[in-house]
Amino acid sequence: MRFGMILLAGIIACSLAGSLIPQGESAMTYVQAYGAKTAKILIDIGFTNIFHSWYFCMLEILLCGNLILCSIIRFPKTRRMFREMKRKAAETETAEPLSPGQAEKIRQMLKRGGFRQEGEVWSKNSIGAYGSFLTHVSILVVLGFGSLVLMTPKITDRTVMPGESIRMDDGTKVTCLSFHIEDKNGKLDYASLLRAESADGRESREQEIRVNEPMRFGGKKIYQQTYGTAGQALIHNDTNGAEETVWLTEPCFLSIDSRNGVYFQALYPGFIQEEDGSYTLITSSSMGYSNPVYSVQSIADGASASVLAFPGETLQIGEVRFTFLMPTEYPGLRIKEVSTALYAGLYFGFGLMVAALYLCFFMAPVCVRVNEDGYQVHSPKPQEGLKIRIQTAAEEE
Repeated sequence: MRFGMILLAGIIACSLAGSLIPQGESAMTYVQAYGAKTAKILIDIGFTNIFHSWYFCMLEILLCGNLILCSIIRFPKTRRMFREMKRKAAETETAEPLSPGQAEKIRQMLKRGGFRQEGEVWSKNSIGAYGSFLTHVSILVVLGFGSLVLMTPKITDRTVMPGESIRMDDGTKVTCLSFHIEDKNGKLDYASLLRAESADGRESREQEIRVNEPMRFGGKKIYQQTYGTAGQALIHNDTNGAEETVWLTEPCFLSIDSRNGVYFQALYPGFIQEEDGSYTLITSSSMGYSNPVYSVQSIADGASASVLAFPGETLQIGEVRFTFLMPTEYPGLRIKEVSTALYAGLYFGFGLMVAALYLCFFMAPVCVRVNEDGYQVHSPKPQEGLKIRIQTAAEEE
């Protein structure tokens, strides 16, 4: 038991660290959050992926083995305990004899209270003797299935633009209806309004998610993981009137004939215009994209030129117009898929634990011996209330 408590304390400490320190992020994320030295220590000791670390797995294996051995040892003792209680109740002498009428009154009271008679011994809540054993088993079930839930999920990171959708491998469609960084009062509130639909379209759900408020749908948990800012460009072909809006999140070449067009290099949050008319670009996005500017290369007939384009401006390359629009924030989603059977096993373990604790605290086994020599109560827990009821029944004679 002492060894089990030490192991359990270690698992709780690791779980607490895993809850406080974001798991599975890039090294730069930890450097920005904790500094280079601390980040290196956290990564080296595995605190950035603690639920898959060797020492966490070892603690769980040892605790499971400990619980299994404790349960094996405890079960036969539990079976003998109730029989021993009956024997002690039958053999223990009493100092206060009862009249036949008093003994009968007590027997009637016990019968009404749900006690079962076996000769001169009345017993109740025999199943309560297994409460401690079932508590050990429930911890083992919760620990086992909980570990599988933590260690075996399929994790997919996806970005989705507002108004657009992504498809999962099983056909589930996730649409981002809207995304905002601030609420109506200007308070930071990273939230995405999502709609999820099953592959056959029969099930759907709409929910606003935040960092700690994921959406649950079809065995998946969809988290608000991160966010970014994407540029937009409207491409218009004057020849046939065709138009298309494209998102700009990384360097790319926008062209119709693969020779002439615009090469998007980067989107900057803002700029400072110097006295000589030149521009100094702001690279930090900490203040938001208050005055965004696009850095692009205009390529036409083999010649290229660097251009700074502002939202609303249009570049004409031959018969094609490239109009740069205001940037838009978009969410990064983390989608976790865990087997429904594992969740069912975990919930079963919690249910078993509740039932086992109920047996321990509210259904303590009790045996009462009643005859003309007196009465005797035996139970692993104090039964003062029962003794008072027995005494009251005896005094009614």
